[in-house]
Amino acid sequence: MNQTVYAQILYAWAFGLSPFCSRLGIFWLTVAMCIYAYVYPGLTGAMTYLAFVYVLLICFTVWRAVARVQFFDDLWTWTKLCACVGSLCFLLSDFTLAVGLFRYSVPYEHQIVMITYYAAQLGITLSVVDSQVNALLDKGVVSCATK
Repeated sequence: MNQTVYAQILYAWAFGLSPFCSRLGIFWLTVAMCIYAYVYPGLTGAMTYLAFVYVLLICFTVWRAVARVQFFDDLWTWTKLCACVGSLCFLLSDFTLAVGLFRYSVPYEHQIVMITYYAAQLGITLSVVDSQVNALLDKGVVSCATK
């Protein structure tokens, strides 16, 4: 669980706090509270607190990824959309795991978790593609043929 927590912290940090979108933050905080309330009856001991922190953290990461996608202001890119879908897939994967561990058996749990987990990894990976190209363009390493 430690590695997953570190990964979520790094994802959230990479997504940044701009644009802030406080309404989305409140929405994802509400989602986090609903998820925690759903799995809470099956939690015992230290997992009661650890699960609370992790649910807040993963919903924070999703908030930061979703806030970057701004369809109405024409400020979205495919890479931002990939980060958004990837973080939502992480949430679905981890929610499925939590329900399976703490509430009841989920049919096809392993398949759901693996598909959403790998889709999440793909989305997060694809989200950095244009940032590397932009960095090279800014340094002048790659010239833009279409000026």
